[in-house]
Amino acid sequence: MDRLKELRKENNLSQTELANLIHMSQTGYSQYERHTRKISLEILIKLANFYQVCIDYLLCLTDNKIPYSKSKINLESNNHRLKEIREDKDLLQEDIAKVLKMSRKGYSHYESYYSEIPIDKLKELALFYNVSIDYLLYLTDERKPHKRNTK
Repeated sequence: MDRLKELRKENNLSQTELANLIHMSQTGYSQYERHTRKISLEILIKLANFYQVCIDYLLCLTDNKIPYSKSKINLESNNHRLKEIREDKDLLQEDIAKVLKMSRKGYSHYESYYSEIPIDKLKELALFYNVSIDYLLYLTDERKPHKRNTK
């Protein structure tokens, strides 16, 4: 994640200092920057909060660093709006599973919190629904995302 390294350097932090701030090992953090380890939602949220940026910025969906306003709904970080937004669009789990190129059962595990949704699938859903990842995760109530990167 080039943005992670970029933000860390902008803040004059070593990998060790940043890793300590988010309560993990330097080796583990280094793997995120080198793209050899997938970042968890928990760590992604910690980093977005620490740097005061939106998750879409960390994942290169936008070049706008400005965080969205905080959600009035106070939920655990593993909650998301997947079912709510799918039903608002009058779609079935099968429809979304096709978009994500996976089984309906696999997708249903995301909606029912049996499995953590991988970051790549979360990005696909944010783009499909034209919302921010922060919105999907109940971190903001702002539905419209910042201007998307077209790269």
